[in-house]
Amino acid sequence: MIPESLSIVERQILANQFRILSKMESDPQDYETKIEILENGYTEQYYEVFDVNTDEIPLEICEETSQILNMYRRINNCIKKLSEKERTELNLEKIAFEGFDVKRDFHFQYMTFMIEKMNLWREYRNLYLDSRSRLSLMKYRKMLEYQNYLLDNDQYDLTKSNLKKLIAILEKETLPLVK
Repeated sequence: MIPESLSIVERQILANQFRILSKMESDPQDYETKIEILENGYTEQYYEVFDVNTDEIPLEICEETSQILNMYRRINNCIKKLSEKERTELNLEKIAFEGFDVKRDFHFQYMTFMIEKMNLWREYRNLYLDSRSRLSLMKYRKMLEYQNYLLDNDQYDLTKSNLKKLIAILEKETLPLVK
């Protein structure tokens, strides 16, 4: 959270830290601006000094993101084992990983960190996975329900019939209501 005010001691300590950092840079202008903001107490500009994401990503979102990525690793491993004929028989587009909504979803931010910085889920490296839709997350959550059922029943490797079931679950969700 960006503070609304800082004590004079806090402002001086931060200004001194930025002064030290500015000596290490070839272009210290960014630090000089931050120093000026702190020395003069321009509270409206503190967002320039504290250039971190102001909201934490809740543990539940981090865990759910990891579960979704692990689920897709299992799905992709299963698909690799299918013959070309078996792949064409299935509507695999229905269960394809589309990423997360970059504008409205912390899942995207956490996924990017895990892939780019933590070097996990390398299969998604160098892909921009912005689904631009909140519906993707709803789809993944439906799929996770079935995956958790399988895991609870000690079924760790997916089969072709599991993929069919996942597709059927999603197709059932998108069927129009009949009056």
